[in-house]
Amino acid sequence: MLLVAVALVVALGAGGSVYALMKKGGDGGEKDDAKGGTTTSAPETPGPTTGEPTDPATSPDPTTEAPDAGTVPEDFLGTWDATLGGADTRRLVIRQGEVGDTVLSLTADGPLEGGGTYHCVFEATLTDEPDDDGPLRIGPSTVTTGEPAESCSPGAATTVTLLPDGQLRRVDTAGKSVTYTKTG
Repeated sequence: MLLVAVALVVALGAGGSVYALMKKGGDGGEKDDAKGGTTTSAPETPGPTTGEPTDPATSPDPTTEAPDAGTVPEDFLGTWDATLGGADTRRLVIRQGEVGDTVLSLTADGPLEGGGTYHCVFEATLTDEPDDDGPLRIGPSTVTTGEPAESCSPGAATTVTLLPDGQLRRVDTAGKSVTYTKTG
């Protein structure tokens, strides 16, 4: 009788964990807020159902992605920097993802014409699955941070290509381009 009761408790715990994982879905925690930006929540990780402690040395690290976790070619991934006109800086970060995922983040900093400085952060999604060597087709960007807000406006869709010298070029639909050097 005791054995049946223990088996029932274990089965209910495992079934509840499977149900919770299936119900969670796969939206990645990205949701548009009322201001057009995005908010990100950490993924929920169910605890062990057996009550036994897990060994951190043998447990997978939930913050790392598998190399095949997206379609962005590896050579595009990382942090890329550019300087425009001497004082305006751009930091482009490309991360792994699938079509529809936010894979690009751009931080723009520089002086304002009337004095002071601006700080803008943009995000954009991958719109087409790239070939093994690119290019990346990126959708229009949205402003996630703008200081002052009126100095930052959404950007057009862009195409990102790797150049033979290892640099990266981002060209928008109007033909405006910026060339970046990899820093990380």
